[in-house]
Amino acid sequence: MSWSRWIDPCRLAGAAALLFILANPVAAEDTAACGKFKWPLSVEKSWFDAVSDLKAYASGAAVSQLSEGALTLALRPMAEITFALPPEGKPKPDKTLGALLNFTKVTKPGRYQVTLSDEAWIDIVQAGAYRPSGEFSGVRDCPDLRKSVRFEFTDAPLILQLSGASAPTIKVAIRKVE
Repeated sequence: MSWSRWIDPCRLAGAAALLFILANPVAAEDTAACGKFKWPLSVEKSWFDAVSDLKAYASGAAVSQLSEGALTLALRPMAEITFALPPEGKPKPDKTLGALLNFTKVTKPGRYQVTLSDEAWIDIVQAGAYRPSGEFSGVRDCPDLRKSVRFEFTDAPLILQLSGASAPTIKVAIRKVE
């Protein structure tokens, strides 16, 4: 094959790739949106992308120990949930789902970030009181990453409360902040 015959297919392939990128700007916009969080969430994104590896929990489930990683949580109508404390967030009329997850042991107290795949309000309850949220970062146009909130966890049992959601399931990532 002569060099001129080889270059034409290469030009054609390059032109096709360029057309695909130009015709599909959503992928580029998604990537740009994901970079707008206040801190990197690439670890959480990789956990969420491994959908088949995520352990699934129903609202009200108990987990023996808080550990870093991601999970899937099934949500229910908030009217059916007995929250440890009333949700601090005020849900919109079309966002009436929630869940809670009980962690009986926090072996490594410290600063953690809780990251969600979809919109919902996050409350952390320890020792019968809300844990104040520290920093918050949220982006609406990043697929599978919606918000990340940082909290200081003590060694007391912990309740994760989600409220004001509209999706029937949500992915949750918990990671210690260094």
